[in-house]
Amino acid sequence: MSSMIESIMGMLSGDALNKVSQQIGVPESKAKEALPDVLAVLTGALAKNSSQEQGARELSNALAKDHDGSLLNNLSDYISNYKQASGDGILGHVLGNNRTTVEKSLSQKTGLDMGSIGNLLTMAAPLLMGMLGKTQKTEGLDIGGLTNLLGQESNQAQSLAPGAINILSQILGAGGTQTTPQTTPQTGSTTTKKRSGCATVLIVLVIAVVVYFLLRACSIL
Repeated sequence: MSSMIESIMGMLSGDALNKVSQQIGVPESKAKEALPDVLAVLTGALAKNSSQEQGARELSNALAKDHDGSLLNNLSDYISNYKQASGDGILGHVLGNNRTTVEKSLSQKTGLDMGSIGNLLTMAAPLLMGMLGKTQKTEGLDIGGLTNLLGQESNQAQSLAPGAINILSQILGAGGTQTTPQTTPQTGSTTTKKRSGCATVLIVLVIAVVVYFLLRACSIL
Protein backbone atom coordinates (compact mmCIF):
# COMPACT_ATOMS: atom_id res chain seq x y z
CA MET A 1 0.00 0.00 0.00
CA SER A 2 1.34 3.42 -0.98
CA SER A 3 2.10 5.95 1.71
CA MET A 4 0.35 9.31 1.77
CA ILE A 5 3.54 10.98 0.54
CA GLU A 6 3.73 8.60 -2.43
CA SER A 7 0.05 9.17 -3.18
CA ILE A 8 0.46 12.95 -3.15
CA MET A 9 3.61 12.72 -5.27
CA GLY A 10 1.64 10.60 -7.74
CA MET A 11 -0.97 13.34 -7.99
CA LEU A 12 1.66 16.05 -8.37
CA SER A 13 3.04 14.80 -11.66
CA GLY A 14 2.83 15.97 -15.25
CA ASP A 15 0.90 19.22 -15.63
CA ALA A 16 0.31 19.49 -11.87
CA LEU A 17 4.04 19.38 -11.12
CA ASN A 18 4.70 21.90 -13.85
CA LYS A 19 2.17 24.25 -12.28
CA VAL A 20 3.75 23.76 -8.84
CA SER A 21 7.16 24.73 -10.21
CA GLN A 22 5.69 27.83 -11.86
CA GLN A 23 3.90 28.90 -8.70
CA ILE A 24 6.99 28.71 -6.49
CA GLY A 25 9.38 29.87 -9.22
CA VAL A 26 11.81 26.94 -9.42
CA PRO A 27 12.65 24.38 -12.12
CA GLU A 28 10.32 21.40 -12.28
CA SER A 29 13.13 18.99 -11.40
CA LYS A 30 13.95 20.96 -8.24
CA ALA A 31 10.31 21.01 -7.15
CA LYS A 32 10.07 17.25 -7.66
CA GLU A 33 13.21 16.66 -5.58
CA ALA A 34 12.13 18.95 -2.74
CA LEU A 35 8.51 17.79 -2.37
CA PRO A 36 9.28 14.46 -0.62
CA ASP A 37 11.45 16.29 1.93
CA VAL A 38 8.75 18.88 2.59
CA LEU A 39 6.01 16.26 2.92
CA ALA A 40 8.22 14.07 5.14
CA VAL A 41 8.87 16.94 7.54
CA LEU A 42 5.17 17.74 7.77
CA THR A 43 4.27 14.08 8.28
CA GLY A 44 6.86 13.69 11.03
CA ALA A 45 5.69 16.87 12.76
CA LEU A 46 2.06 15.72 12.65
CA ALA A 47 3.06 12.34 14.06
CA LYS A 48 4.97 13.97 16.90
CA ASN A 49 2.15 16.38 17.72
CA SER A 50 -0.43 13.57 17.77
CA SER A 51 1.68 11.26 19.95
CA GLN A 52 -0.11 12.79 22.95
CA GLU A 53 -3.85 12.22 23.34
CA GLN A 54 -4.74 15.91 23.38
CA GLY A 55 -2.77 16.60 20.22
CA ALA A 56 -4.34 13.61 18.47
CA ARG A 57 -7.82 14.71 19.52
CA GLU A 58 -7.27 18.26 18.26
CA LEU A 59 -5.94 16.97 14.95
CA SER A 60 -8.86 14.56 14.53
CA ASN A 61 -11.35 17.36 15.17
CA ALA A 62 -9.58 19.68 12.72
CA LEU A 63 -9.60 16.99 10.02
CA ALA A 64 -13.28 16.25 10.52
CA LYS A 65 -14.19 19.94 10.45
CA ASP A 66 -12.01 21.47 7.75
CA HIS A 67 -10.09 18.82 5.80
CA ASP A 68 -12.28 16.27 4.05
CA GLY A 69 -9.93 15.90 1.08
CA SER A 70 -12.20 17.67 -1.40
CA LEU A 71 -9.38 19.96 -2.55
CA LEU A 72 -7.64 16.87 -3.93
CA ASN A 73 -10.42 16.57 -6.50
CA ASN A 74 -9.31 19.70 -8.33
CA LEU A 75 -5.58 20.08 -7.88
CA SER A 76 -5.15 22.51 -10.74
CA ASP A 77 -7.41 25.13 -9.16
CA TYR A 78 -5.92 24.56 -5.73
CA ILE A 79 -2.33 24.97 -6.91
CA SER A 80 -3.24 28.17 -8.75
CA ASN A 81 -4.84 29.62 -5.61
CA TYR A 82 -2.94 27.84 -2.84
CA LYS A 83 -2.10 31.07 -1.00
CA GLN A 84 -5.80 31.58 -0.34
CA ALA A 85 -6.01 28.24 1.47
CA SER A 86 -5.13 27.47 5.08
CA GLY A 87 -1.49 26.51 4.57
CA ASP A 88 0.06 29.15 6.80
CA GLY A 89 -2.41 28.45 9.59
CA ILE A 90 -1.67 24.72 9.42
CA LEU A 91 2.07 25.36 9.55
CA GLY A 92 1.57 27.57 12.59
CA HIS A 93 -0.09 24.69 14.43
CA VAL A 94 2.20 21.94 13.14
CA LEU A 95 5.61 23.63 13.30
CA GLY A 96 4.94 26.50 15.70
CA ASN A 97 7.99 28.62 16.45
CA ASN A 98 10.19 26.13 14.59
CA ARG A 99 8.91 27.11 11.15
CA THR A 100 11.78 29.43 10.24
CA THR A 101 14.35 26.90 11.46
CA VAL A 102 12.67 24.15 9.43
CA GLU A 103 12.63 26.34 6.33
CA LYS A 104 16.32 27.16 6.76
CA SER A 105 17.27 23.50 7.19
CA LEU A 106 15.19 22.39 4.20
CA SER A 107 16.67 25.21 2.14
CA GLN A 108 20.17 23.98 2.92
CA LYS A 109 19.23 20.38 2.11
CA THR A 110 17.36 21.02 -1.15
CA GLY A 111 19.31 23.98 -2.49
CA LEU A 112 16.13 26.06 -2.82
CA ASP A 113 15.98 29.50 -1.24
CA MET A 114 13.95 29.93 1.94
CA GLY A 115 11.19 31.82 0.12
CA SER A 116 10.62 28.93 -2.29
CA ILE A 117 10.72 26.38 0.52
CA GLY A 118 8.26 28.46 2.52
CA ASN A 119 5.86 28.57 -0.42
CA LEU A 120 6.24 24.83 -0.98
CA LEU A 121 5.44 24.14 2.68
CA THR A 122 2.41 26.43 2.47
CA MET A 123 1.21 24.59 -0.62
CA ALA A 124 1.92 21.08 0.68
CA ALA A 125 0.36 21.41 4.15
CA PRO A 126 -3.32 21.49 3.02
CA LEU A 127 -2.64 18.64 0.57
CA LEU A 128 -1.31 16.43 3.36
CA MET A 129 -4.12 17.40 5.71
CA GLY A 130 -6.64 16.73 2.95
CA MET A 131 -5.18 13.29 2.32
CA LEU A 132 -5.14 12.56 6.04
CA GLY A 133 -8.71 13.78 6.51
CA LYS A 134 -9.92 11.71 3.57
CA THR A 135 -8.24 8.61 5.00
CA GLN A 136 -9.69 9.22 8.45
CA LYS A 137 -13.17 9.51 6.97
CA THR A 138 -13.06 6.58 4.53
CA GLU A 139 -11.45 4.19 7.04
CA GLY A 140 -13.47 5.42 10.01
CA LEU A 141 -10.40 6.04 12.14
CA ASP A 142 -10.77 6.96 15.79
CA ILE A 143 -8.08 8.88 17.68
CA GLY A 144 -6.03 5.74 18.30
CA GLY A 145 -6.28 4.71 14.67
CA LEU A 146 -5.20 8.18 13.53
CA THR A 147 -2.18 8.08 15.84
CA ASN A 148 -1.18 4.64 14.55
CA LEU A 149 -1.59 5.77 10.95
CA LEU A 150 0.67 8.77 11.46
CA GLY A 151 3.25 6.61 13.18
CA GLN A 152 3.31 4.28 10.18
CA GLU A 153 3.44 7.19 7.75
CA SER A 154 6.31 8.76 9.67
CA ASN A 155 8.27 5.50 9.48
CA GLN A 156 7.68 5.32 5.73
CA ALA A 157 8.74 8.95 5.40
CA GLN A 158 12.01 7.95 7.06
CA SER A 159 12.69 5.67 4.09
CA LEU A 160 11.53 8.15 1.46
CA ALA A 161 13.37 11.18 2.83
CA PRO A 162 15.71 10.17 5.68
CA GLY A 163 17.60 13.45 5.66
CA ALA A 164 14.43 15.48 6.16
CA ILE A 165 13.26 13.34 9.07
CA ASN A 166 16.67 13.67 10.72
CA ILE A 167 16.46 17.44 10.36
CA LEU A 168 13.02 17.43 11.93
CA SER A 169 14.17 15.24 14.84
CA GLN A 170 17.05 17.58 15.59
CA ILE A 171 14.87 20.69 15.43
CA LEU A 172 11.97 19.37 17.50
CA GLY A 173 14.35 17.67 19.89
CA ALA A 174 16.19 20.94 20.49
CA GLY A 175 12.95 22.87 20.72
CA GLY A 176 11.44 20.43 23.18
CA THR A 177 14.43 20.09 25.45
CA GLN A 178 14.08 21.90 28.71
CA THR A 179 17.26 23.57 29.74
CA THR A 180 18.08 23.13 33.39
CA PRO A 181 18.16 26.57 34.97
CA GLN A 182 21.65 27.60 35.93
CA THR A 183 22.01 28.47 39.56
CA THR A 184 23.40 31.93 40.07
CA PRO A 185 26.19 31.98 42.66
CA GLN A 186 24.97 33.49 45.89
CA THR A 187 27.68 36.13 46.11
CA GLY A 188 25.94 38.20 48.73
CA SER A 189 25.24 35.18 50.91
CA THR A 190 28.84 33.99 50.65
CA THR A 191 30.13 37.42 51.61
CA THR A 192 27.81 37.51 54.61
CA LYS A 193 29.06 34.10 55.74
CA LYS A 194 32.68 35.27 55.45
CA ARG A 195 31.93 38.39 57.48
CA SER A 196 30.14 36.32 60.10
CA GLY A 197 33.15 34.00 60.36
CA CYS A 198 35.55 36.93 60.79
CA ALA A 199 33.37 38.43 63.51
CA THR A 200 33.35 35.14 65.40
CA VAL A 201 37.14 34.89 65.28
CA LEU A 202 37.45 38.49 66.48
CA ILE A 203 35.13 37.86 69.44
CA VAL A 204 37.11 34.77 70.42
CA LEU A 205 40.34 36.77 70.30
CA VAL A 206 38.85 39.55 72.44
CA ILE A 207 37.64 37.03 75.03
CA ALA A 208 41.05 35.37 75.05
CA VAL A 209 42.78 38.71 75.65
CA VAL A 210 40.35 39.59 78.47
CA VAL A 211 40.86 36.20 80.12
CA TYR A 212 44.64 36.60 79.80
CA PHE A 213 44.66 39.95 81.57
CA LEU A 214 42.26 38.72 84.27
CA LEU A 215 44.50 35.74 85.00
CA ARG A 216 47.54 38.00 85.07
CA ALA A 217 45.84 40.38 87.46
CA CYS A 218 44.91 37.50 89.75
CA SER A 219 48.49 36.23 89.79
CA ILE A 220 49.78 39.67 90.78
CA LEU A 221 47.33 39.84 93.66
